[in-house]
Amino acid sequence: MAPPQHPYSVTSKILMLTHNAIAANQGYPTLTQIFDRNESFVKKEDATIAFLADTVEPICEAYAIGNFGEMFRLMGGIPTIQQSSDKEQWRANMDRLIQLRNEGTIGEVIDHLKVTRRPRLSDKITIRENEIIKPKSDPVEDESKIIKRHRELRTVPYSELIAVTKFINGFTPFATQHSVKGAEFENVLVILSGGWNHYNWPRFLDYLTSENVPSKYQNGYYRARNLFYVALSLPKKRLAVLATQYLSENALKTASTLFLEENVIALPLG
Repeated sequence: MAPPQHPYSVTSKILMLTHNAIAANQGYPTLTQIFDRNESFVKKEDATIAFLADTVEPICEAYAIGNFGEMFRLMGGIPTIQQSSDKEQWRANMDRLIQLRNEGTIGEVIDHLKVTRRPRLSDKITIRENEIIKPKSDPVEDESKIIKRHRELRTVPYSELIAVTKFINGFTPFATQHSVKGAEFENVLVILSGGWNHYNWPRFLDYLTSENVPSKYQNGYYRARNLFYVALSLPKKRLAVLATQYLSENALKTASTLFLEENVIALPLG
């Protein structure tokens, strides 16, 4: 059974263009600090993230709404229940899993699944867990990058995993340009914000009309231009662009050229 479509995933998107801003807004800021590349967890390239998002979360959602047939299918089959105490233990295990999702860490959820095996951990997670508990004289220096990351991941509140899963599945109005590449939406709000290492939006708008870009800014200018134009191609009906930084007079002229002067609105500071 396919998950229900959230209305924002179909008709509207708030395109923030920076994943760190989305992560802070949507409740998974720690994950962006652990992974070198956002794609590692947003595209579920990491085995732990993939297992929790694709297996544990659908199982818990099915259990929460009483869809036990779907839950057992995701688990791989109906468990053997020979007496009422088996059923009670099974339910207690699931209730504890739901509690840990809301209150515990990713590590606590994994530790719970080690014991209950409902569901069973993937082979890759089991290998990582075994590596962590091996006795070592210097566990930090001897560990591989993947194992170090897994150790850090265990300390993250599980609520961040729930939040990033909602983002991955499109159940939030927020998106980055890269996550919606090639898609179209009825309405799109593009937010040009600060805090970027590779993009300077006020500078980009300063140079966009004339394209008389100093050589030291050319790489950043063309990178910003490509990203900007892709973002503007996403809406089918309505587009709004919000710049959250101060724009020079020349940058405002550029905005008036692009969107017509009557459509450019200055917002009060503070």
